[in-house]
Amino acid sequence: MGRMDHVGLIVGDLDRSLAFYRDAFGFPEHSRLDMGETKIVFLDVGGTLLELVQRSEGPVEALEGRISHIAFHADDYDGLLTRLEGMGAELQSRTLGDGSRITFLRDPDGHNVEIDERPFNQ
Repeated sequence: MGRMDHVGLIVGDLDRSLAFYRDAFGFPEHSRLDMGETKIVFLDVGGTLLELVQRSEGPVEALEGRISHIAFHADDYDGLLTRLEGMGAELQSRTLGDGSRITFLRDPDGHNVEIDERPFNQ
């Protein structure tokens, strides 16, 4: 078995979504694809890629089987939350039974994003 390669998100405004994930999370741009009217940017998320796809026909309505959320572990949890608040993100934070914290928000296209204080895949 290999490893996860990438997760793709349909976005309404590629530049806006790129700025959000780059500026809030610090994910560097990995590569771009231009497929006529479809524009794609890949961001490096620690070896897995986040693919942002802008289609000419605009965002696609929720599809059956749509993912519920994407989650990121933050080495500087409090610093990231401060940065997100400064960007106007509405945050919903919770404390888990072990005392660790998680926060939920929506990206500019309404995708659910989870921020974890501790990694779940340890």
